[in-house]
Amino acid sequence: MRHLFSVIAVAVAMVLIGSSTLRAATLAYSFESPPTNPDGFGPNGGGVTVTQDTIGATNGTHSLKTSVVGGATFVGALTGVVHPSIGDPPGVDYILFDMTVVDPFPGSFALVGVTIFGASQPGPNQQFGLQAQFADFEQIGGKAAGTYNDIRIDLSSATHPTTFATGQSFNQIFGVVGSGPDDIIPTGFQFFFNKSNDAPLTVYIDNVRTGQVPEPASMLLGGGLLGGLMLRRRRSA
Repeated sequence: MRHLFSVIAVAVAMVLIGSSTLRAATLAYSFESPPTNPDGFGPNGGGVTVTQDTIGATNGTHSLKTSVVGGATFVGALTGVVHPSIGDPPGVDYILFDMTVVDPFPGSFALVGVTIFGASQPGPNQQFGLQAQFADFEQIGGKAAGTYNDIRIDLSSATHPTTFATGQSFNQIFGVVGSGPDDIIPTGFQFFFNKSNDAPLTVYIDNVRTGQVPEPASMLLGGGLLGGLMLRRRRSA
C-alpha cells in the first residue's frame, strides 16, 4: 500500500508539473535594446513619448517608459516588431506584464489595455491598419506608487475588424496567411492608454509575456490517471 501511495504522489507531481508547463508564459518584450527604439516600440498618437528606462525593470535592466501629457486622452505605445507567439496564431489567450508607478495619477481616471493591429488576407482587396482592441484593461488611476507584477490582460473579447462580430478572442480573429478568409494577420502590438485630460501620466512597463490557457483535455488527464490508480487499488484490496 505504501508503494501505491508513492506511485500516486509521483503521478500528482507529474500532473502538476505538466500543468505548470502548459501555463508557463512566453517572454515577448523586455526592452533591453536598442535604447532609442526598444523592441520597436514608439508613440502612437499625440502627446505621448515612449523611451527606454531603468526604473521598474523586472526582467533584465531596462523597462519601457511611457509618458502622456495632461491634455492627451487616448494614445498608445506601439511596435511593429511582432513576437512569434503573437505573429503565429492561434495560441495566445492573455498578456502578462509588470508595471511600475512612481507618481500616482492625480486625475479622474487612467487605464491600460492591449490592441493588436493586422492586415487582411493577401489579395486585390487586402486591407492594412486593421485593429482589435480588447475589452479587458487594468486601472492605473488609484494605484499607489510601487511595482505591480503579473498584470493580466485577457485577449478574450474584441470586435472583429472585418466581420464586425463581437466578443471575439485573439485566436478567433487572428491567423496566418491562408489560414482562413476572415483571419487577420498580426502586424503590430500596442499598449493603449486611456485617461482623463486633467493630468499627465507616466508608467514603466517590463517583462511582457504571452500566455495560453491549457486545453480542458490536458487538465482532465491528471484526474483520469489518478482515478484509474485509485480504482485499481480498490479492486485489488
